[in-house]
Amino acid sequence: MSTQIAHAELVLSPGEFFEIEDPARIRSSLGLRLSDHSYLPKADEPRADWVASVAVPAFKTLAEMGFLAPRFCTIGTGAGLDVLAAVEILKARHVGFTDLHEDVVACARANIEANLLARDVELVAGAGDLLTPLAGKLSQLDVVYENLPNIPMARSADLDDGQTSSTFIAERDEEIPGFAEKNLVTLHYLALQQAHPALRVGGRVLSSIGARIPLSEILALSGAAGYNGSILTYTWKVQSEPDEVVGGFARWEGEGLGPFHFYPVPVLRDAFAGLSPAGAGARALGIEQELAPHAITAADALRLVEQGEKVGHTVAILDSVKIPGSAL
Repeated sequence: MSTQIAHAELVLSPGEFFEIEDPARIRSSLGLRLSDHSYLPKADEPRADWVASVAVPAFKTLAEMGFLAPRFCTIGTGAGLDVLAAVEILKARHVGFTDLHEDVVACARANIEANLLARDVELVAGAGDLLTPLAGKLSQLDVVYENLPNIPMARSADLDDGQTSSTFIAERDEEIPGFAEKNLVTLHYLALQQAHPALRVGGRVLSSIGARIPLSEILALSGAAGYNGSILTYTWKVQSEPDEVVGGFARWEGEGLGPFHFYPVPVLRDAFAGLSPAGAGARALGIEQELAPHAITAADALRLVEQGEKVGHTVAILDSVKIPGSAL
């Protein structure tokens, strides 16, 4: 596929978008180029943006634990903002990143290079499926971060048609655990599998997963892929692209998958009031129980969306740590 010309430009402030004042390794004003396939950062509503509301708090939590990631990789980078956050917060220096489309990767590389102040950052990029483009190019990684789509694409849809950040081609040759297929977390499981040989012992995969399914099912992914797993951070976000995403979950719910849980935004805001993402992560199972009476199915959430209401969902960062002697 030939690289496409960027169709949009954005300017973001790390102080407002990342809540990082006086960044040392990236610019204080981030200029971004986006292609037709790029995930659009939610500049006007950071609570709806995956990097701002989920990745950045997780990276900050690791840094506060004293865990930095000189060797870092992200799967499905989009505009490259997760890389810039990792360079600033986790002091990443040897960085790999992938995305499905060549034009997205080209724009991400341009964005990263244009917004770096640090001169000690080496970039390795590839376009294609998950970590496959970087096979053999990365080793002894400290952190692999992923925020992958959950909804199998309809057979009539075209993955090359615009932004398809919430969907993926479902036909895979790999063996997928039944619980992962039922809960629409197939790509998260495959990312864990592919990351395993590229991680150092003690390295970790941070899986950013919309917790529209029980946390117990999310935690099961780590064990199934040969890791020790825990919930690092727990938070919530406004559902972005609600017609497409909630509608997609509702369709698969109608096929017998799920059920998938959404919540009215005021309920989520109250449940997480006063809690940091790390603090909520430490009591994630209890919060999940408290929210249970307020959960609505994807079908009910879609009806609210069609009435112009906002819905949201919880988000977990699954922290999967590679243990000595583990092998797949």
